[in-house]
Amino acid sequence: MLLPNQVFIKTHQNRLSQLLTLNPQQWINSDNRFKKFLSRFHNQTSYLVDRKERRTGSDFNLNPFEGAEADQLALQLNFRNILFFNRGKQHYTTSYTFLSNKSQNTLSFGFIENNLESHKLQFTHKFATSWLANLESSFNKNISISENYSSKNFDIDESNINPKITYLLDDNTRFDLFYQYTTKENTISNFETLKQQKYGAAFTFANYQKAAISGEFNYFDNNFSGSVNTAVAYQMMEGLQPGKNYTWSVLAQKKLTSFLDLNLTYFGRKSETSKVIHTGNVQLKAYF
Repeated sequence: MLLPNQVFIKTHQNRLSQLLTLNPQQWINSDNRFKKFLSRFHNQTSYLVDRKERRTGSDFNLNPFEGAEADQLALQLNFRNILFFNRGKQHYTTSYTFLSNKSQNTLSFGFIENNLESHKLQFTHKFATSWLANLESSFNKNISISENYSSKNFDIDESNINPKITYLLDDNTRFDLFYQYTTKENTISNFETLKQQKYGAAFTFANYQKAAISGEFNYFDNNFSGSVNTAVAYQMMEGLQPGKNYTWSVLAQKKLTSFLDLNLTYFGRKSETSKVIHTGNVQLKAYF
């Protein structure tokens, strides 16, 4: 539990963000074959650095890439690059995403540092008028370091493959069937491992922006090796338990008037060792 107090630390925050987009789509009608081939690609790169340091005296640093380790209180470094082929066309659409995130925060019990590196390949293709095939595969490395709680440290290598088939009834209604196979391995401490199979179905229905409803049902089969009641196990199984798990959700949205929306959310979950857990939320949103 965090209690408020009157201890204040002077800080200096330096933040820089940049977005670079390369879009040669204007060459789509070019007579040059090479330019026409390049027009099928689209690349987007984003970068963010956000640093907080303890401020001493009246000096401050304007360089976001430079900082004193001893005075650093928080750091966020994000880099993402997405390379698209046939972006937005749903015919042999392919994308490769590289993501590198680093964050460090100083708390009352010491610092916590998180590092994530991800490679994701996604393929989408529409066929037979009303069918959409999607295949996604990713390889991730997730590292967490706690200064004073070694039990929370982990270095997880993850790989997964996720095929999905979608039936498009019309522009407003769709049905999904999907499967995902995931393996995770903690390469430090107790060397926990997870092999997870996920089966699921989902639907979405919308009525010309007046009402919308979507639902999803998932079945998880977790083959986990290691101690269950640890922070590492919670991270690897994302809050689920070993063995069979079920989750389901429904989201309903209704436009009551031109300035009033009603949102209803329901989420349920069940595992072999626990009772059903129900969570609901009602939101009334007004626009002024």
